[in-house]
Amino acid sequence: MVLILRFAIFMMALLISATVSAKVDLTIEGVEGELAANVEAYLLSVAEPKGKNLGAYRSSLETEASNALRALGYYHSDIKLDVSLKDGQVGKLKVTASITAGEPVIVKALDLKLMGEARHDEEFLTFAKKLPLQVDKPLNHGVYASAKSSITSMALQRGYFNGKFVKSSVEVEAKENRATIVLWFDSGVRYRYGPLVLTQPSPAEELVRSMASFTQGDYYLTTQVAQYSLQISDSGYFKNVLVRPNIEKAIGNQVPIEVTVGLKPTNSFEVGAGVTTDNGPRVKFGWSRPWVNDWGHSLGADLELSKQSQIVSTYYKIPIDDPNWSYLNIQTGYQRLDENDTESTKFTLGVQRFWKTPSKWDRTAFIKYDIEDSTQGNQTLKTKLIIPGLSYSRTRVRGGLNAVWGDKQLISTEVSSKYWASDADIFKVYGQTKWLRTLTEKHRVLARLELGAIAVDSIKSVPSSMRFFAGGDQSIRGYDYKSIAPRDDDNKLIGGKYLTVASLEYSYPVKPNWRIATFIDGGTSTNDFSEDLQYGTGAGVAWASPIGPIKLFLGVPLNSEETAVRLHFLMGPEL
Repeated sequence: MVLILRFAIFMMALLISATVSAKVDLTIEGVEGELAANVEAYLLSVAEPKGKNLGAYRSSLETEASNALRALGYYHSDIKLDVSLKDGQVGKLKVTASITAGEPVIVKALDLKLMGEARHDEEFLTFAKKLPLQVDKPLNHGVYASAKSSITSMALQRGYFNGKFVKSSVEVEAKENRATIVLWFDSGVRYRYGPLVLTQPSPAEELVRSMASFTQGDYYLTTQVAQYSLQISDSGYFKNVLVRPNIEKAIGNQVPIEVTVGLKPTNSFEVGAGVTTDNGPRVKFGWSRPWVNDWGHSLGADLELSKQSQIVSTYYKIPIDDPNWSYLNIQTGYQRLDENDTESTKFTLGVQRFWKTPSKWDRTAFIKYDIEDSTQGNQTLKTKLIIPGLSYSRTRVRGGLNAVWGDKQLISTEVSSKYWASDADIFKVYGQTKWLRTLTEKHRVLARLELGAIAVDSIKSVPSSMRFFAGGDQSIRGYDYKSIAPRDDDNKLIGGKYLTVASLEYSYPVKPNWRIATFIDGGTSTNDFSEDLQYGTGAGVAWASPIGPIKLFLGVPLNSEETAVRLHFLMGPEL
């Protein structure tokens, strides 16, 4: 047991070794790899002597070195220690450990037995068969301790709350260099879900109950309870959430699940600011009332201001069953835009129906009524469109704010027709995919592809907000924002029916949280594919900041009459 406890402090010793080693000059000879690392960790955990008497310190080092070797199965090691004061100074030590490891103890028998209801639990049995305990392999007390701990953890995860080891031991026959591992675990009964209990009255009780994916009488699973807690938190209604099984109040084999929630304040406010080279500085104000009534309705408004655009929007959200998976959203909005050769104002009224599919795709069906008054180049256009549509999207990310792996998919369609009183017949489809991968821990690749098309007789009947443009920080770098598109006779941008943009970016770390990067982008916006594809390339740096990646690039166009180097500043998630 002492050996197991000593092995358990191995990681702690590693953490403090940097501080201790400043006073101890330690050399280990005769062993390497895992053995050497374990001996070092144990030796550096020994408290240093306060004076010049090194006898007790040497004795402790011998004990710890022996324990370190025995933890990995080496019971017949020869250890020689040379301990002295470095330069004759108290507090500065020089230690040389010369070790002959000898032959390791081999596990010759494994006696693993499951008792109780777990012996009929197929998942538990499969788990037990995969434990890293192997016969005819060197004894490792750390692996034994880890296996024992994982059995207990698995039992708790699957509702065997009374599980315990009837017998657990490592029986070493040192003279024969052999060991027997014994693990007898009695799981007891497997608990089931009891009633769902809110610990305090809440107007959200019905909503909280509706989000549970389990029912009373089902077998208990910790993962389900954790997911339930996460779903309640993600709903946006609550400032604090606690979900836990109360074993002490179990009746028979049913354990009640207690839920404690606290609603967010009646009114919540958010203020944000940002800057990009495409749009310059911008500010955003948000207000929300996350809980309007006992049905869980919520409403809010957002205001976003920049030099080129001003956007005001409101929403009213109505949950349908689980608000994370299904809801109805009623939206209104106003947008004023003045950029490049585009001036427009647009009013929108829309209704969205959102579902999350079992494969975690976000599916949104919508219908909106747009009134847009725009000047695009030399053309002035007023449109009133009723537009139903459908979109699918999914984002997968690993690594948090500064992701190291992930992908993003989006495809959407919009349809307008004179049959339902729109001013124009328009069918628009747009798709985007992004892929972020880190290869061999250092080489990071970000690939992006955008495709879009509008089926329409003439681009002149399409409002500015629906036309395609390319160029800018998130498109083809080396070019100004939305500067790539067909132009009229006065060389003013008119936008295109079709969009094609592809990008490949590579980055490599040069120091912690800093990477150098290079990229090549290409594509176009066109009406008839008569325009040449435009390419841009460049290089820059990326900083993995506490608020997410911040990138600074210098980009140049490759096949344009313009040769100016453009600065591109990006802040925010890559996917």
